Amino acid sequence: MSRGNRVLHLGCIGFTDLGTSERVNMAKKTLHWSLTQIADVVGVDYSKEEIEEYNRLGIFDNIINGNVEKLDRLNLKEKFDVIVAGDIIEHIANPGLMLEGLKRFCHANTQLVLTTPNAFGLANYIRYAMGQFREGREHVMTFNIQNMENLLSRYNYTIEEANTCYQQCAERFGVLFTIGKKFFEIFPRLGGTIFIVAKLNETTEK
Repeated sequence: MSRGNRVLHLGCIGFTDLGTSERVNMAKKTLHWSLTQIADVVGVDYSKEEIEEYNRLGIFDNIINGNVEKLDRLNLKEKFDVIVAGDIIEHIANPGLMLEGLKRFCHANTQLVLTTPNAFGLANYIRYAMGQFREGREHVMTFNIQNMENLLSRYNYTIEEANTCYQQCAERFGVLFTIGKKFFEIFPRLGGTIFIVAKLNETTEK
């Protein structure tokens, strides 16, 4: 999807509490690093100090400072083929502002890729039922596929794909991971993470 394309990556900085050597090593395991190797990428993140540190260390030079709820303030004029908002929408107070602000970066075929924890994920439900559920740090809202569809529709986006996905660290569970992966391929609505590909309706393109 992203290879060779122009990609806008929102909320792309992670591992902000690591030391210099750890940060360099972990940066090469991030989604932003992977995207940078195969595509023409612009990252956006609100952590100005972290952006400056990545520049100083020579890790990334393609990240600009910005607030995803105030995208109209970014000095970006171009359109993008793919817009990635991975596990960020649950952190922001007004997700509609982000969706509205993204419209000016969309052309007729732009794909918006969103991931977020699934409020109805099987593992989360079991943890909640057992009194062991803990909401993620800085999470201020939760989503399921239905209310995500409602939200996107309100801002004139249409879902083209709704599925589930997993992080690489899950592979360490071996056989349990293999069994779980097969199960969630059959029942994606029970997966722990919602994976959505959406497109802005042409009638509202800006």
